[in-house]
Amino acid sequence: MRSRRSYLFFAIMGVLFLAIAVAGFGPSFLLPLLDGNFEFPFAVFVHAGIMFGWLGLFIAQAVLASVGPRRLHKHFGTASLILFLMIMASGVTLSIANFLEDLPQPIEARLDSIFFLQLWTFVLVPLFFWLGYRERRRSPEKHMRYMLLLTFFLIEAAASRITFLPGMADDETFIYAQYIYLDAILIPLFVYDWKQLGRISPATFTGCGILFFYQCTAMAMWGNEQWLKVADTLDNWLSVHWPI
Repeated sequence: MRSRRSYLFFAIMGVLFLAIAVAGFGPSFLLPLLDGNFEFPFAVFVHAGIMFGWLGLFIAQAVLASVGPRRLHKHFGTASLILFLMIMASGVTLSIANFLEDLPQPIEARLDSIFFLQLWTFVLVPLFFWLGYRERRRSPEKHMRYMLLLTFFLIEAAASRITFLPGMADDETFIYAQYIYLDAILIPLFVYDWKQLGRISPATFTGCGILFFYQCTAMAMWGNEQWLKVADTLDNWLSVHWPI
């Protein structure tokens, strides 16, 4: 059995994810709050609290898996289920609200492309959560990897706002640059697997394969004319039928 302290790696990765979230949302959200500007929609505060809460819970769970009481780790697992449901509800509501905003071009087209990425959230977040939940007892190592990859996926919105990095501020190169930077963050996971297991974990292969497929579709559909036409049709339909 691996040392429980070996799971501190996941806590360190969680802190890295938190730093990316702060860097991404700092200029547009966190710094204005520190300056006393609270003029954000209530839904934004709720969503921010949920997402930062998930990051905090992930770090806490990784620490508890390493050095804390196992009973407390299990109790916090219940909180993760509640946060998961809140992520889904908040994510759907905020994504559609942003999608339905009437904005001039080319901003409208960019939001339509972003909405394609957000639609994947409704698939990948439940999928990774289910994979992690399924492995929580029979394979803690796989469980932690799936939860790591779920959290990695959730910080994409923050990473996309770090526009001072080369290629991130240009619509033509943004989607490619974003995934180059993000995927580089996962290199330590492969190194960790090799050092701890002597091989790459099946959970790492499976999870990264799912993410790679998602990223390929995202790059193919970014600014795609056919998707933009579908998005316009969907926009018109949701404008009439979306209840919020």
